[in-house]
Amino acid sequence: MTFYITMAATISSIVMLVWFAAGSNPWRLLVAYSAISTRLLIGIIFIEMVTSVDFVSSVALLFLILNTSGTIIAAYYMGVRR
Repeated sequence: MTFYITMAATISSIVMLVWFAAGSNPWRLLVAYSAISTRLLIGIIFIEMVTSVDFVSSVALLFLILNTSGTIIAAYYMGVRR
């Protein structure tokens, strides 16, 4: 069951990235990147709940910090460019 959920999330993330990247607006691509990163974070938390491994929560927290800071930095530079 976990395999099917993971595959559905992966396929929907790829479809979302292709759909948002099709336009010439870089903000849409940033939204797609942020949405995919959020889905990966939810997947990491789901893996922690299923496997009960302690260090996965540290990886999820690090991924959350990197995702948030990367999105903020990208949005800042895209805003400065205008």
